[in-house]
Amino acid sequence: MPSEKLTRILKAKSPFSADVISAMSESEGWDWVYANCATRKDKMLQVCFTGFSATEKAELAELARKHRLGVATSVTNDLAFLCAGESAGPAKLSKAAAQGVTLLTRAEFERLLATGEVAA
Repeated sequence: MPSEKLTRILKAKSPFSADVISAMSESEGWDWVYANCATRKDKMLQVCFTGFSATEKAELAELARKHRLGVATSVTNDLAFLCAGESAGPAKLSKAAAQGVTLLTRAEFERLLATGEVAA
Protein backbone atom coordinates (compact mmCIF):
# COMPACT_ATOMS: atom_id res chain seq x y z
CA MET A 1 0.00 0.00 0.00
CA PRO A 2 1.41 3.42 -0.93
CA SER A 3 2.32 6.04 1.67
CA GLU A 4 -0.15 8.79 2.54
CA LYS A 5 1.81 11.31 0.44
CA LEU A 6 1.88 9.05 -2.62
CA THR A 7 -1.80 8.16 -2.21
CA ARG A 8 -2.73 11.87 -2.24
CA ILE A 9 -0.72 12.43 -5.41
CA LEU A 10 -2.19 9.39 -7.18
CA LYS A 11 -5.75 10.35 -6.23
CA ALA A 12 -5.19 13.86 -7.61
CA LYS A 13 -3.24 13.01 -10.77
CA SER A 14 -4.00 9.45 -11.86
CA PRO A 15 -7.04 7.77 -13.39
CA PHE A 16 -6.86 4.97 -10.79
CA SER A 17 -9.62 4.17 -8.32
CA ALA A 18 -8.96 4.13 -4.59
CA ASP A 19 -8.98 0.31 -4.66
CA VAL A 20 -6.36 0.15 -7.41
CA ILE A 21 -4.18 2.72 -5.59
CA SER A 22 -4.35 0.82 -2.31
CA ALA A 23 -3.26 -2.38 -4.11
CA MET A 24 -0.13 -0.69 -5.56
CA SER A 25 3.28 -0.96 -4.00
CA GLU A 26 5.15 2.24 -3.12
CA SER A 27 7.54 1.60 -5.99
CA GLU A 28 4.76 1.01 -8.55
CA GLY A 29 3.04 4.22 -7.50
CA TRP A 30 6.17 6.36 -7.76
CA ASP A 31 7.04 4.78 -11.08
CA TRP A 32 3.65 5.87 -12.43
CA VAL A 33 4.01 9.40 -11.00
CA TYR A 34 7.46 9.95 -12.50
CA ALA A 35 6.43 8.49 -15.84
CA ASN A 36 3.27 10.58 -16.12
CA CYS A 37 3.53 13.73 -14.02
CA ALA A 38 6.94 15.20 -14.83
CA THR A 39 7.05 18.40 -16.86
CA ARG A 40 8.90 16.42 -19.53
CA LYS A 41 8.23 12.70 -19.57
CA ASP A 42 11.80 11.85 -20.57
CA LYS A 43 13.38 13.67 -17.62
CA MET A 44 12.92 13.84 -13.89
CA LEU A 45 11.98 17.09 -12.20
CA GLN A 46 15.03 19.27 -11.61
CA VAL A 47 15.80 21.51 -8.63
CA CYS A 48 18.66 23.98 -8.19
CA PHE A 49 19.90 25.29 -4.84
CA THR A 50 21.39 28.76 -4.53
CA GLY A 51 22.32 31.08 -1.69
CA PHE A 52 23.19 28.31 0.76
CA SER A 53 26.50 27.32 2.35
CA ALA A 54 28.30 24.40 0.72
CA THR A 55 27.26 22.14 3.60
CA GLU A 56 23.59 23.14 3.39
CA LYS A 57 23.61 22.78 -0.39
CA ALA A 58 25.07 19.26 -0.12
CA GLU A 59 22.43 18.28 2.46
CA LEU A 60 19.61 19.67 0.32
CA ALA A 61 20.95 17.97 -2.83
CA GLU A 62 21.09 14.62 -1.04
CA LEU A 63 17.55 15.12 0.24
CA ALA A 64 16.35 15.96 -3.28
CA ARG A 65 17.99 12.85 -4.75
CA LYS A 66 16.39 10.66 -2.08
CA HIS A 67 13.04 11.98 -3.28
CA ARG A 68 13.88 11.26 -6.93
CA LEU A 69 14.52 14.84 -7.98
CA GLY A 70 17.37 15.77 -10.28
CA VAL A 71 19.79 18.37 -8.97
CA ALA A 72 20.97 21.10 -11.35
CA THR A 73 23.78 23.56 -10.73
CA SER A 74 22.33 26.40 -12.81
CA VAL A 75 19.04 27.73 -14.12
CA THR A 76 18.24 25.80 -17.30
CA ASN A 77 15.18 25.33 -19.49
CA ASP A 78 14.42 22.02 -17.75
CA LEU A 79 14.50 23.46 -14.22
CA ALA A 80 11.27 23.04 -12.25
CA PHE A 81 12.31 24.56 -8.90
CA LEU A 82 14.87 27.07 -7.65
CA CYS A 83 15.35 26.77 -3.91
CA ALA A 84 16.87 30.02 -2.67
CA GLY A 85 18.66 30.73 0.57
CA GLU A 86 19.41 34.08 2.18
CA SER A 87 22.47 34.70 -0.02
CA ALA A 88 20.79 34.00 -3.38
CA GLY A 89 22.02 36.24 -6.15
CA PRO A 90 19.57 38.52 -7.95
CA ALA A 91 20.69 37.41 -11.43
CA LYS A 92 19.84 33.75 -10.80
CA LEU A 93 16.53 34.71 -9.20
CA SER A 94 15.62 36.96 -12.14
CA LYS A 95 16.55 34.35 -14.73
CA ALA A 96 14.47 31.71 -12.95
CA ALA A 97 11.48 34.03 -12.64
CA ALA A 98 11.72 34.96 -16.33
CA GLN A 99 11.66 31.27 -17.28
CA GLY A 100 8.65 30.52 -15.07
CA VAL A 101 10.64 28.40 -12.61
CA THR A 102 8.92 27.95 -9.24
CA LEU A 103 10.92 29.76 -6.54
CA LEU A 104 11.03 28.10 -3.12
CA THR A 105 12.51 28.81 0.28
CA ARG A 106 14.12 25.93 2.15
CA ALA A 107 10.97 25.54 4.26
CA GLU A 108 8.78 25.44 1.14
CA PHE A 109 11.11 22.87 -0.46
CA GLU A 110 10.92 20.66 2.64
CA ARG A 111 7.12 21.01 2.60
CA LEU A 112 7.09 19.97 -1.06
CA LEU A 113 9.04 16.82 -0.20
CA ALA A 114 6.81 16.03 2.78
CA THR A 115 3.43 16.68 1.16
CA GLY A 116 3.97 16.80 -2.61
CA GLU A 117 2.42 20.27 -2.61
CA VAL A 118 3.79 23.71 -3.45
CA ALA A 119 2.37 26.59 -1.42
CA ALA A 120 0.22 28.90 -3.53
